[in-house]
Amino acid sequence: MSKFHYKESPSLKQIKAFKPFLSEDEELVLVTGLSPAFLRSKFAIYFLFPGIIFGAIGFAIGWILNLNPGYSLLIALTLMSIIGGMKTMHENHANRYLFTTRRIIIKHGVFSTKLTAALYDKITHLEVDQTFVDRMLFHHGDVIVNTAGLNKGEIILKYVDYPMELKNLLERLINRERELYGRQTTTLTAVEGEVLDN
Repeated sequence: MSKFHYKESPSLKQIKAFKPFLSEDEELVLVTGLSPAFLRSKFAIYFLFPGIIFGAIGFAIGWILNLNPGYSLLIALTLMSIIGGMKTMHENHANRYLFTTRRIIIKHGVFSTKLTAALYDKITHLEVDQTFVDRMLFHHGDVIVNTAGLNKGEIILKYVDYPMELKNLLERLINRERELYGRQTTTLTAVEGEVLDN
């Protein structure tokens, strides 16, 4: 039997942190974000740039202080790692996908916040966009949520782990919400990349 990767409930810390974004009649079901594989690739990028700039500064400081070139290199690599880590942590905390009993909320930003939300009853169909390499090596991809209410008509959950599993979870949440409020339920099914129409 295959492992399901989205079975953990939100932690108490997550429930407390995201409570201000919820209305009184909804509960938090899942909090997710960018996949670890995507974040590792972002760390490598940030380690090189802007990390190389800070690495050069660290090496210059070691040279000015007349340190051994090995110590100067160590200072440079340490600064590059710190900058890469800080930028990656910011990227991780700045992109959160909240699934509640009523809607999806996409939160962008840490210090300033931009929220995009879609009620489950406004979702018309779902798509999964995942390349062969993403599926086989990184296990991440995009879930595209098409809605009837937004200007652009779609919101994208980018670089999520196991996007087919997340799509299936979202389908269950949509059907549960529609059953609860007496709306017609339809089964949303698709193969990767296929457009789902009701």
